[in-house]
Amino acid sequence: MTAILWFGCKPGIPDDIIKPDKMEKILYDMHIVDGYLSSIYVVDSAKKVAAAYYKGIYKKFGTDSAQYNKSLLWYNTNPVELETVYKNVQKMLAKQKKGTELADLMIRKKQFKTDSLVIAKKFKADSLAIRKKMKPDSLSKVKAVAAIAKKKKEADSLINIKKAGVVSTLPTPVAVQ
Repeated sequence: MTAILWFGCKPGIPDDIIKPDKMEKILYDMHIVDGYLSSIYVVDSAKKVAAAYYKGIYKKFGTDSAQYNKSLLWYNTNPVELETVYKNVQKMLAKQKKGTELADLMIRKKQFKTDSLVIAKKFKADSLAIRKKMKPDSLSKVKAVAAIAKKKKEADSLINIKKAGVVSTLPTPVAVQ
């Protein structure tokens, strides 16, 4: 008989209190929302947004603010259960953070790769534009050098002919510098 009374009086979570596995998920969502709200600088805007988020969390878990507050108060007066719940919430938040960091890293790598490709394409385009600009200039220079060399050769040959005493009807050479 005492065994029945002992089991019947065993302290546990009352029926009207949100069970630990559900409370963990609710607190996790609440902390995510609180983190987001802390990034909103205008307090009035944060309050307006907060109400909608909290209502969404209550609806998601089939509860309301009264049951949530009553449950939170119960967990606060039962530190062993609260500690167990929050250890799991911390694990969930750590997992979320790790996933977020991994996602951020992937985004940064993708962004870096994208930026590198954009820079490489721009460099290639700039190089081609420079080459296109240089080809005519380079070709002109080569042609000009070749023309100068040809004129100089003609001039040298005329000078050599005059030195030899042969007078010709060829035009007088132009001095090339």
